[in-house]
Amino acid sequence: MKKSTWIISLLLLLYFPVVAQKITHLGLMNRLIDTKYSTELYLYTHCTSQNQKDSALAFYNELRWKIDGFLYQLSADMITSNSPRKMKLLNEWCLNNKPKKAIDTYIYQLNEIEKFYATNIRDALTKTRTLNLTTNVFYLLKDSWTILNGLSDIKTQKTMALVNLLDQARLSDPLLIIKQIK
Repeated sequence: MKKSTWIISLLLLLYFPVVAQKITHLGLMNRLIDTKYSTELYLYTHCTSQNQKDSALAFYNELRWKIDGFLYQLSADMITSNSPRKMKLLNEWCLNNKPKKAIDTYIYQLNEIEKFYATNIRDALTKTRTLNLTTNVFYLLKDSWTILNGLSDIKTQKTMALVNLLDQARLSDPLLIIKQIK
């Protein structure tokens, strides 16, 4: 695939969470990015009130734990097999909702993440989205371009580039977000 096609695909992939509140059949990275930045924005907006700070931190940290577990397991499995196949299958499942036996564990984890996110964060955040989300997506786009720019045809480098891209979808340290409030 040409670099220009990757860039256009990545731009579209990263643009949709900013435009739409809830779109079904998003790709894997799009889901992770939407969850990441929405959750970080949720923590930022809810930590300004001392009454909501403890519950916001609790929800944030639990979701962070779930996402980290999912991403680290997926990354470890991709590195062990030296293949991005599991990520490709997961992305296909996200887009088409046709489960494959090889990714049942990941599907379960993603559904648990989505259920927790929808119940505890998305509904509380829908009224408070701001331009901060757009700014954060710009920085992820810049980081992602750096990673994709280094892709070559060697399988190991592709797998590691995807692992690095997945790492960008992890939630930030909550202390860094709370420091921005002060």
